[in-house]
Amino acid sequence: MRLSLNKEDISILNSEIFNTVYETLDNGKSIYGIDYIDGHSIAGLWSVSKRICSDNFSKRRDAFLWILEHLLIEGRIKLHKDKIFLESSIKDQIKLFKESFPKDEHDADRICIKPGMEIPYEGFGMNVWWFLDSCPAGVAWRQDDGHYEIAD
Repeated sequence: MRLSLNKEDISILNSEIFNTVYETLDNGKSIYGIDYIDGHSIAGLWSVSKRICSDNFSKRRDAFLWILEHLLIEGRIKLHKDKIFLESSIKDQIKLFKESFPKDEHDADRICIKPGMEIPYEGFGMNVWWFLDSCPAGVAWRQDDGHYEIAD
């Protein structure tokens, strides 16, 4: 699966997430768009992609994957499954997400449905998918001292 982002989309992501200073603290430290979600769960990364392309699921998915990949490359995050860090390459970790990612919101609803049960998640789609086994990993954020803290 190729990402459907064009150069303009990537420029917006770079600017909006990584390059735009939104605030400067009294100590002079700049706060970028990504700093506002530092420490949030992987669903928080998904919520950031909505700011970029909220009305197009495939573009939003690709924006999420782009953000995820760049945070991994920068070492700001690590991915984990059941609190065990993934040791595969970044390329393979992104591929894992690409292969398991729902095709659209309706697909996310179907993934959430458990056979033999009422349909507890219908209409919740991606709001629930991140917390189920079908999501390949969660996120842990690098702390100032260098260790990684798992976000719930």
